[in-house]
Amino acid sequence: MPRSNQTKHLLAQSLQELMATTPLEKISVNDIVDHAGVGRNTFYYHFEDKYDLVNWYFQSGITQFLVERSAYSSWDSLLTALEAYFLENKVFYCNALAYNGQNSLQQYMFDYLCSIFAQNARELKADIPAEEAAKIGQFFSGAMMGVLIPWVFSGMKSNTLAAVSDLSIPLFNHEIMQSLLRGETQ
Repeated sequence: MPRSNQTKHLLAQSLQELMATTPLEKISVNDIVDHAGVGRNTFYYHFEDKYDLVNWYFQSGITQFLVERSAYSSWDSLLTALEAYFLENKVFYCNALAYNGQNSLQQYMFDYLCSIFAQNARELKADIPAEEAAKIGQFFSGAMMGVLIPWVFSGMKSNTLAAVSDLSIPLFNHEIMQSLLRGETQ
């Protein structure tokens, strides 16, 4: 592993250990670097602020996790993989997702998932206009975050994410979706 990545991982580990006992908002950059045994300049060489570190940790960890498990192949596999990953890092994500201000992990994840779903739309239909692919990405990212955030805030106690995959057949039924989008009721 390159030295730069080792330092980033050291800082992330420091933050993760601090978050086991302290909310993210109350942890300072000084706390992180003191705990890691590095200087402030080292931190700012790699990250803009602690939220940039949180987002990097998520992006590097989730990307590796999902790629290793080929989780992009379906909605069900993405939900299952996300649930497993979040459970492995429960304390960190419960704490990190509680903050929803500027540079929040919630916004970063929404944007990240938007790009995944938009890319999937482009792969399924090569001639899809970029705006349409982006809207599809936003829709599915919003749906994913709408399930993920309440599950995290409830302490990740149930198999909520995996259970949502059971809804995928009736929920994404073409006729039901069209009726919902038109505002029709029976």
